[in-house]
Amino acid sequence: MKPVLLSALAGSHVVVRDDVDVVEASAASARAEADHVVVVTAEGRPVAVFDAADLAGLSGPPAGFAEGFPPVVLVGGEPDELGVEELVELADLVARTGARHVVVERDGVPVGVVPRASIAAALPLDAVDVAGVRAGNPDLPSLTFICTKCSPPRPQMPRVPGPDGGPPLCRVDFFHGPMDPVV
Repeated sequence: MKPVLLSALAGSHVVVRDDVDVVEASAASARAEADHVVVVTAEGRPVAVFDAADLAGLSGPPAGFAEGFPPVVLVGGEPDELGVEELVELADLVARTGARHVVVERDGVPVGVVPRASIAAALPLDAVDVAGVRAGNPDLPSLTFICTKCSPPRPQMPRVPGPDGGPPLCRVDFFHGPMDPVV
């Protein structure tokens, strides 16, 4: 299979703070001709992803109605190239969570938004069996982690190990500590 690049799957986006009004977020998206709006906290943590159509007719800060949308799924942006196993795991994560977008992060900063449809289009049909090989096999490490201390629990696919090669730390709240692998 030809390598799949996260950067090639990502659409354009703008980042706005969670205290910005929807009208301002829509205007920023229009000015940048962006496909997506990533809403972040003051600390820079993504809390929601919207399309321009999602914001139409709404008012107030976007974080206020983010709970009505699927959870934010984060994926590490390094390396840019996705292997077949990673692509299948990402597709599985998106399907399980109902997410419509995946936020790509590098050094804790959103650098791209990959729509669900782009993941589906990049997934070759002959790769679907790869998930069956990983599922239930204790010898294969999980690529997906979840912080069970977050409410609601947030799945992430960091793609890099945490400190000392262990599980990655929760990105939402440092004090939550290491995340649990999804098996």
